[in-house]
Amino acid sequence: MKPSHPDAFLVVNRDDYMTVLAIIANADNVLKEEEMSFFESRMARMLINPRLRSQFRNLLRNEYNVEETVKKMDQKTLRLALRDGIFLAAADGEVHSSEVAAIKIIAKYAGVDNERLKEIWAWVRDGLEWMSTGPSLLEIALDESD
Repeated sequence: MKPSHPDAFLVVNRDDYMTVLAIIANADNVLKEEEMSFFESRMARMLINPRLRSQFRNLLRNEYNVEETVKKMDQKTLRLALRDGIFLAAADGEVHSSEVAAIKIIAKYAGVDNERLKEIWAWVRDGLEWMSTGPSLLEIALDESD
């Protein structure tokens, strides 16, 4: 199976998955463009009907008690959302301590220990570094001064 292939989302609860992403996106009380873009991309990756996406976008308006919200979610959903949530937290280039705190709570209920959590953070960091080399391969500058 390809990473994040749409079939990967067949084994998770979509509502819970998107709620976890919303928790992480809202953790620092600032929703940045990169985070919103990632949130939207996950809905597209799950092939969610565009009419239903507005319901998931509304999750971004809620405040959450992380522990109370995630404690009854299944581990498969939490684990996939944890991985993608770490990516979401890092997408804007800075990870806020409140995002880290939410991620640690989610990891606890997902049954992910600290060592595995470090591996996921490293995987995300490596992925972001890998993706950042793409524009230079095409000799495209990403700043607006061009």
